[in-house]
Amino acid sequence: MLEPFIQYDYNAFLHSADYFDGKPQRLRHIRSDYYGHTSELLAKAVNANHLDDALSKEDQEIMLESLRTLGALNKDLKYEKGASASAFRGFDVDPGGGLQPLAEDSTPIGLKEVLNSRLWSNMGIHNMYEFQQTMFQPVGGMGKIGEAFGKELGDVIRYHSQVMAVDQNDEGVTVHFEDTESGEKLTETADWCVCTIPLSILSQLDVKVGKSLKGAIDAVPYAPSVKVGGEFKRRFWEEDDSIFGGISYTDMPITQISYPSSNYFDKGPGVLLMAYMFGPDAVEISSMEPQERVKMAVELGSKIHPQYAEEFKSGISVAWHRVPWVLGCYGMWTESRRKEHYENLCAIDGRVVLAGEHASYINAWQEGAILSSLDAITRLHAHATKA
Repeated sequence: MLEPFIQYDYNAFLHSADYFDGKPQRLRHIRSDYYGHTSELLAKAVNANHLDDALSKEDQEIMLESLRTLGALNKDLKYEKGASASAFRGFDVDPGGGLQPLAEDSTPIGLKEVLNSRLWSNMGIHNMYEFQQTMFQPVGGMGKIGEAFGKELGDVIRYHSQVMAVDQNDEGVTVHFEDTESGEKLTETADWCVCTIPLSILSQLDVKVGKSLKGAIDAVPYAPSVKVGGEFKRRFWEEDDSIFGGISYTDMPITQISYPSSNYFDKGPGVLLMAYMFGPDAVEISSMEPQERVKMAVELGSKIHPQYAEEFKSGISVAWHRVPWVLGCYGMWTESRRKEHYENLCAIDGRVVLAGEHASYINAWQEGAILSSLDAITRLHAHATKA
């Protein structure tokens, strides 16, 4: 079963340790204020006839109408405290019912503060095609996908097997491996091989393939990455902060806090992704013991959610680049590497073909791995039946 995976929540936070006295800001505030102020600036340019070369008189009128609507500008084409801005960024006192207090408009953050804080740098990621709603996840976690394959394939899968070498000739492919439970050295022979071993591992194995494929296997480095997950006594982000799914971003080393997209309003414990680090920060953090990483995530995360200190129960940390059978999070292609090696990586080499996220244009995503495998077995089937 699938359920929505919420990438974007306007109540989530954007945080900088150096701005706003280190206090996190609601995403909806920064987003509304950034677009509101820039819309006002563009409206001034239109009214000053600075865009005559690009827009006709009629076009300018439509442009002003769109800026007023999309930027929450008032009748004077200004982005300032009032009903228009509050309708986007929210109120200091929300509208109520009956004889509840009257609504109070909120005060936008100044353009200079919004720009200099650079909190806007994390607003655009969910506009990217690969991150747009609506996205889905398996109920119970991403591991359920692998479990489903395992259930359907049953004894076809051999577990606890570490591949040591891949040999091939005109007749077939032989895989040499070790049973990690018994230590027994074994081999398996087949007519063809679809190899999904990450290149970070495959590049270290004795693999009998041609020069072009071997060069491609050796050409792609893998991204270091660390995640920290934490269990909390209650779902305070929902109860206290009205955050249901989505991600808060920060310029601290933890980079982000991701909120669960399931079991909303549950009164029991809840789990957060407390940190998701890449690059140099991930390498540095992974030198720490796992529980030290968890402690760091709690300390830094408390600057965004002060509830951490009281509500934290336990945590876990994984560094992908230190997991022995992966040694990285995903293949780090560059445009030049793809131009030189990608087709060679995907080509059928004798009786071997590769598949995985590294053999796709959607690297780092399971979707890329699935599409790669479908393409590989389709091509291999055509090649084998023709042969």
